[in-house]
Amino acid sequence: MTNLKEGDLAPDFELSDIDMNMHKLSDFRGKNTLLAFFPAAESPVCTIEMCVFRDYLNEFENQNTTVIGISVDGPFANKIFKVNRHLNFHLLSDYRKETISDYGIVMKDLGPLKDYNAAKRSIFLLDKDGIIKYIWISDNPLIEPNYEEVRNKLKEINN
Repeated sequence: MTNLKEGDLAPDFELSDIDMNMHKLSDFRGKNTLLAFFPAAESPVCTIEMCVFRDYLNEFENQNTTVIGISVDGPFANKIFKVNRHLNFHLLSDYRKETISDYGIVMKDLGPLKDYNAAKRSIFLLDKDGIIKYIWISDNPLIEPNYEEVRNKLKEINN
């Protein structure tokens, strides 16, 4: 597992979107990128979190920032999640669970589901060059990020 820190170059990845089109992180360079890793599509806390990012999307876009949600759910589950919740940003599938390993955010068991590895709820805010400017990782999947802190850090990056 990698111990990423602020100032590191974010590891590149290539992940599937809901239509099974592949996207590399490096494709998003030139804009800030907010990577929001979440444990499970359509779960209660993940739904709240992704809907908050949906509701803030205009603000993020006005600050030259792309939002990307990432889970280990397959593209089909992510598609249902995106449609049901009217999510207006990319949802990518780390179905091989390589990216969560590269980012050091593997949650070994999802609640009582032993050996079901999912993403820890995590936020990585990257600048336009892919440099990590902010990291937030929770060991408790029921804890949401501090949205105001994320928004304030984004404002700092843009100044």
